[in-house]
Amino acid sequence: MKKHGNLLCCLWIVLATQSFYSQQRFLTRTGRIAFDSKLDTFVPVKAKNNSVSAILNSKTGDIAVLAFVNAFNFKNALMQEHFNESYAESDQFPKATFTGSIANFRPNSSNTYFFDGTLSFHGIQKSLRSIPLDVVFKENIVQISGELSLYVADFDIKVPKIISRKIPEKIFVSIDLSLEKANKKF
Repeated sequence: MKKHGNLLCCLWIVLATQSFYSQQRFLTRTGRIAFDSKLDTFVPVKAKNNSVSAILNSKTGDIAVLAFVNAFNFKNALMQEHFNESYAESDQFPKATFTGSIANFRPNSSNTYFFDGTLSFHGIQKSLRSIPLDVVFKENIVQISGELSLYVADFDIKVPKIISRKIPEKIFVSIDLSLEKANKKF
């Protein structure tokens, strides 16, 4: 009988620990990332990805974000094809990721926070520091949104001279993540 009691006690500790940790994680698979050149051109360099995954540990402020590069949708199908084949090379580099943390993070405290971490895109790891993003806590949801700018050259993307005037040096990236509290079921 004592064996069964010890086994039940261990099982309870494992389940309680898992339940505790799952309450600290927020996640999404339907986040949105968009980029825009903000240049007034005939065909704007602009795309959206509405299937971004992200996970946030609300206790520590650690965050990870994943976007499949070929999931960025352009209004112009030819531009989307060129983006995937010639610039992002999404067959060779299928994912863009960000892993990092939120500086001075306070759980359940809505505020503009600074994000630090590493962005991986096109096979290049780029350190990002002090990126201001709004974080809003609402019951079982954490909303993260904002905008940052990135330089195309930082990711070793080769732009042919013939179209270099149409492709800007800087791209503006907007982020909109609505993360829900993880409910892990056993």
